[in-house]
Amino acid sequence: MTALSSHCDGRVIHDADSHIVEGVGFMESFASKYVLDNLDPPFFDFNNMDALKPFFQQAEKRLKGEDPELTAKLKANVLGDPQKINMWAAYGAKDNAERRDSLDLIGINKQLVFPGLVFVSRFAKSNDLEVIYGGSEAHNRGMVEFCSEDPERLLAVGYLSLKDPVRALASAKQSIEMGVKSLWIHSDAYDDRAPSHIDYDPIWALMEEAGVPISLHIGSGARLPAAYANTGVKREFGSGKVINVETTSPKDVPILHHSIERWLMCMIYDGVLERFPKLKVGLIELGANWLPACMFNLDMGAKELGKFDLGLKKLSLKPSEYITRQVRATPLHFEDTGWILRNVGKEVLMFNTDYPHPEGGADPFGDFQRSLDAVNATKEELDAFYSKNFEDLMGL
Repeated sequence: MTALSSHCDGRVIHDADSHIVEGVGFMESFASKYVLDNLDPPFFDFNNMDALKPFFQQAEKRLKGEDPELTAKLKANVLGDPQKINMWAAYGAKDNAERRDSLDLIGINKQLVFPGLVFVSRFAKSNDLEVIYGGSEAHNRGMVEFCSEDPERLLAVGYLSLKDPVRALASAKQSIEMGVKSLWIHSDAYDDRAPSHIDYDPIWALMEEAGVPISLHIGSGARLPAAYANTGVKREFGSGKVINVETTSPKDVPILHHSIERWLMCMIYDGVLERFPKLKVGLIELGANWLPACMFNLDMGAKELGKFDLGLKKLSLKPSEYITRQVRATPLHFEDTGWILRNVGKEVLMFNTDYPHPEGGADPFGDFQRSLDAVNATKEELDAFYSKNFEDLMGL
């Protein structure tokens, strides 16, 4: 196991970002035949990628108990480099009993569990509402089933489409009743409705009452248009021994937050977070370097250019104060978390691993400790980062 940092000694630690790796049969166990027959094709057809087949075979062999040496190696270093070789075979990526045990191995108390890379994309953008909401129900049942091994510690994140406000409200109710602990939504506008449209107010009221936060995760908004990758020059990437399929490219990192920032602006300026003061928002795997500027710009826009906007005059707080009160965010392990902390305050940031995805790094504990120690973070600030802000987000 990766050596835990001194920050972990005697401290409760929650993980605000982790994933499952959905295997064959994940949707089939919960979805109707109509949904299965009408899913969109995956953006990565894993089964036909020859380079990945040896890794699938390794994962299948290990999960059948035929490679105890690899299992022992992974258990001894859950977050370390061995599991980065093959996230499909990672300890706890597909097996929920292993995932439960992995929390103890790395010193995690509670963990938000998001879906993996592919399945949400196969129904979320469909033009068929039956596929969207039938796929959402199936996927959310699958997430709850995975987390049922230890539902007090493994907190399932479901998906909620806002494509149709009436059906979205019914879907949210159903998801909360089945045990979903947070609902992941898209940040882009649907059908000419702003994210802050009053048609969504019943959904926010339901989630506020249930203590179920909104999640905005990487992939929540429109990606960089494909044309931006067409430079007329073939782009070369080095080859190595590690093969992991990830959706994040270098060109994505500087702009991950663009659609999220627009969403936050609408939710704050249009009074949603004013009307629903206990509704919480988690910004997950979207980085946090951009948050200080966002908070400054929201305040500046309201003060300097909002003098004649009667809606802005009804806000009881400065725009940035809604973020402090209701928004919690996960910095990426390679960002300067200490600098962000000093510029957003102790109430916002949360520890995360992104397990078992490679972007989480081999040693998030050490990466975050080094950055926070560099600014002499206090015990109160460290407690907020490692547990209290997560508990506030989740209403614990």
